[in-house]
Amino acid sequence: MIKSAVTKVFKKFWWIYIILLVMIIASMGLQLLPALLLRDIVDNHFSTKLFEGVWRLAIYYLAVMAVINIAEFLKTIVTTWLGQQTLLEVRNNMAARLLKLPISYFAKTPVGEVMSRLTTDVGAINTLFSAGIINVLTDMLKIFGLVGSLYILAPQLLWLVAVCFPLILFLSNFFRKRIFMLEKKVRICIADIYTFIQEWLKGIQTVKAYNMEEQGKDDFQKPLHTHLKNINGISKYDSWFPCVMQTFKALIIALAVFFAAQNGTSFSIGLSIGTLVAVADLIGRLFSPIEALAKQFQTIQQAMAGIERIKEFSKIPIEIREIKSQKLNMKKGIELENIHFAYDNKKVLHGINLIIKPGNKEVLVGRSGEGKTTLMNLVAGLTVPLKGTVRVCGIDPFALSPNERRKLFGIVPQMPQVFNGTVRDNITLRDNSISQDDVIEAAKLVGLDDTIKVMPKGYLTQLGEGESSLSSGEIQLMSLARAVVLKPKVLLLDEPTSGIDAYTEAKVFKAIHQISQGRTILSISHRISGIIDASCVHMLTKGKIVESGTANQLAKSNGWYSSYKRMEDAGWKFTEITPESI
Repeated sequence: MIKSAVTKVFKKFWWIYIILLVMIIASMGLQLLPALLLRDIVDNHFSTKLFEGVWRLAIYYLAVMAVINIAEFLKTIVTTWLGQQTLLEVRNNMAARLLKLPISYFAKTPVGEVMSRLTTDVGAINTLFSAGIINVLTDMLKIFGLVGSLYILAPQLLWLVAVCFPLILFLSNFFRKRIFMLEKKVRICIADIYTFIQEWLKGIQTVKAYNMEEQGKDDFQKPLHTHLKNINGISKYDSWFPCVMQTFKALIIALAVFFAAQNGTSFSIGLSIGTLVAVADLIGRLFSPIEALAKQFQTIQQAMAGIERIKEFSKIPIEIREIKSQKLNMKKGIELENIHFAYDNKKVLHGINLIIKPGNKEVLVGRSGEGKTTLMNLVAGLTVPLKGTVRVCGIDPFALSPNERRKLFGIVPQMPQVFNGTVRDNITLRDNSISQDDVIEAAKLVGLDDTIKVMPKGYLTQLGEGESSLSSGEIQLMSLARAVVLKPKVLLLDEPTSGIDAYTEAKVFKAIHQISQGRTILSISHRISGIIDASCVHMLTKGKIVESGTANQLAKSNGWYSSYKRMEDAGWKFTEITPESI
């Protein structure tokens, strides 16, 4: 996934990489010129008191330094741009793969884990692609350039560089590691602070009702003080680091000057004053890329965790669909034959056989976790059975394209989602092919049109966080409008009256009755009272249909339905029951 992204960006922008390489090599080659100019100025002008031409050499020096800095500036822009292009491809690849994952992956994977894959893990490699790898290459070439320049001017001092190089890396790593550990603690503290604020704001009614303001204020002090302590620790190391490095640099330069100057000892190399100045300049500039390398290696190490998790994500098996051209047979409804299904090794459905005639309204009833929603996902073509066949209007729904599937099915989930956008956006799901007349017709059909008309901007009223809001019943009605706006042949309703009061439930039932005309409906419920006026009720227990019939027929028999009904009428919640246990 990462390799393909890098390859694609390189093939598309190979010429930019060539320009970048030229800038890096040019920057490396220019490292010697400032030192040579300084030597010329000191030896041939200041030492001899011949000041003619000094201004010209000074301008050359400034020009060379300007070119070096401009090359660095352009390199930063280009590497950042190329890095962001690569990250964009990585994100696109991950998003494309996410769309191909089976619904079972989302059923067993927490939302936070999925979000972390697409945000935090990709963000971890941001610096790596934006500057990390290129900067490592640039800094290494810069070091070679500066060391090469030092070799040209004073080869006798290379031993000093060989000694100071590991010491600089050691000092840099000493500070960077400690700063890094404190930064991780700061991130944890920030997460604790955000969690605390979110929790208290979400429960502000309880806080106010039970006079917990002072308690909250006291509890808030702990993460705040921990955060402050770690921030102060980072500031301490940040303050000490440049002081130590500058002192060490001054020591190295002093040693270089001592050994290079004519000091009257046997260790003296006896370089000219101009060469001494040039050597001091080179050694001083040598510290910057070495310090940067220590930091970049740490950045790469941090990014490796993100890269590893992205690699893990790329190995998750995708869902393979073979889209087939199929012709609807409106004389057929929903047909399930010997359906078996399992999540990993946990079997959920065991040999389900069910036939729903076209135009019928039928209901699956059972406790939570019995496999009702799984069965509905199979009917909707969102997943494929482990064994058995699913046919809707004579075709395999799993082999339909997404557009054809949406035209065939209208689905109302147990917890309808309100998206940030207008009322129209929430009904059409931003499908611009749906006309405004169809939107209004769907809203009228479910009894929501009058509510929308009195909203500030009607169908263009913004919904979502921080915008206009709907009641739970209105959200359910809007979900019904979303389901029927494309005039589907089959409606799948997952607990359509879950979590709403009796008055709102009656409105939803009325809306379902309105939209059910001429459509095949399969609804699921864990409550007997939640059953719509169904032509047939199917009792689902332990992944099997144990009883089927009309509500009146089942109520008269001493079976699962009547047992559930007596339990519900008595105000009990469903537990692990059997008809014999009542």
